[in-house]
Amino acid sequence: MIRSSRLRHLAALLAALVALAFVFAACGGSAAPSPSATADRVVGVVNGHDLRAGSLGVVLAERRLLGQSTAGAFKEAVDRELVRQEAVRLGVSAAAATVDKRIADLTAQMGGAAALQKSLAAAKATPAQLRQSIADGVLRQAVQDALFPKVAAGQRAVRAYYRSHVKDLFTRAASVHLGAITVRARLIAESALKRLRQGHPFAEVARQFSIDLQSKASGGDLGWVTVASLPAPLQKVVTAARSGVVARPIAAAGGWYVLDVIASQPAQVLSFAKVRAGLQAELTRVDRSHALDGWLAAARKKASIQQK
Repeated sequence: MIRSSRLRHLAALLAALVALAFVFAACGGSAAPSPSATADRVVGVVNGHDLRAGSLGVVLAERRLLGQSTAGAFKEAVDRELVRQEAVRLGVSAAAATVDKRIADLTAQMGGAAALQKSLAAAKATPAQLRQSIADGVLRQAVQDALFPKVAAGQRAVRAYYRSHVKDLFTRAASVHLGAITVRARLIAESALKRLRQGHPFAEVARQFSIDLQSKASGGDLGWVTVASLPAPLQKVVTAARSGVVARPIAAAGGWYVLDVIASQPAQVLSFAKVRAGLQAELTRVDRSHALDGWLAAARKKASIQQK
């Protein structure tokens, strides 16, 4: 069958989980301990400052969420504490407005608060841990910007990155707003097409004939889908078709299809001028993050660290 609204929702959810992975991967700083006695337990001392179980718990929760090994979690918690201490020395902090925006963006990407909560619950992570992790990511960036203000991606590097990734990152795939009636046999498809030619609305005919329950409920409207996501026979048809109902049924995996090409958008390459500023900012962030990793390696060697 053609990807239904349910499958499109799943694809969006998976994309959001990838975005969530980047949020957690960028986190630095320390997590606030929970009020419970367990979270308040001291698990280490870093330069004379207690490292609490709550801080380590955030690292462990993130790794469960991402399906990663918990090996090295204490070391990561120590690094976050070192970043927190440096933030105090520099007088920088995580802007609450930035944290709130990132949480709102993430919630929207996940399809709402309920979907986000479900993903957190599956990983035995709490909303408080998520918020602290995002705050730590904002704090890490504030520290690296303060420590390495002169580290910046040059125009040559930015343009080279664009050229190397123009096809996979800066090209919007061709897409089509598609209506589809899915049936098991050609004769049934021809009957549906006949009713459309008699003037019956596409949504009405889709609800009457389609065997795809998801698209049937929406009157056959699949919304916008990328052309590449369609079965090969349908790709060929929608690429060549003008707007309107396709004149003949199409055989493809899962049955026969009567298609309505509502609108289409060709593939579009985003120009370098359009993405340059955002790309330079992101590459600068990555360069400064690498610089901070080097700083952390040196700070860790000099630090007084005890594990309890």
